[in-house]
Amino acid sequence: MLETARKLLVEEGADSVTALRISEETGIARTTIYRHWPEREDLLRDTLTLEEAEPPIELTGDLRRDLIVILTSMGEQIGKPRGARMMSVSLDRSGLRGEAGGPHREMMKRRLSPLRRAIETGIDSGELPVGLDVDGAIANLAGPSFFQAVFFRQKPSTVLVEEVVDSFLATHSN
Repeated sequence: MLETARKLLVEEGADSVTALRISEETGIARTTIYRHWPEREDLLRDTLTLEEAEPPIELTGDLRRDLIVILTSMGEQIGKPRGARMMSVSLDRSGLRGEAGGPHREMMKRRLSPLRRAIETGIDSGELPVGLDVDGAIANLAGPSFFQAVFFRQKPSTVLVEEVVDSFLATHSN
């Protein structure tokens, strides 16, 4: 059911994710769908948390290269129509029922975990300062790529990614 909900979300938008539409697409009774998701927002939340796995990124120990590879991969994923649609709906629905970001927060946590790991490895290796605000560093590094992908619906260019990484490292490297 959730795969069908995700397909509807990506192809037609959040308004199409209803028990009626899922029932029409799958042949599953609406009562069964309502039994699992009494509220439409619960169905949307679970649909947003069902995210395709991104390819794993192995860190090489070259901080600049690792950051560029991670940001490029993130830009490619969110720059795809499916990724952009999921992100837009997630942003639109964040904070439903007082969840302080709910599925959006979880999606972003998963998506940003390789970047967090690279920054923390840079701190551990002494390439980045011990007192570095990791969340702030993630925002500085990922922000331009997400902005490009979500608002302009364009994959961030290699030049943009390299400039962001080089600027970050020039400011924060030991």
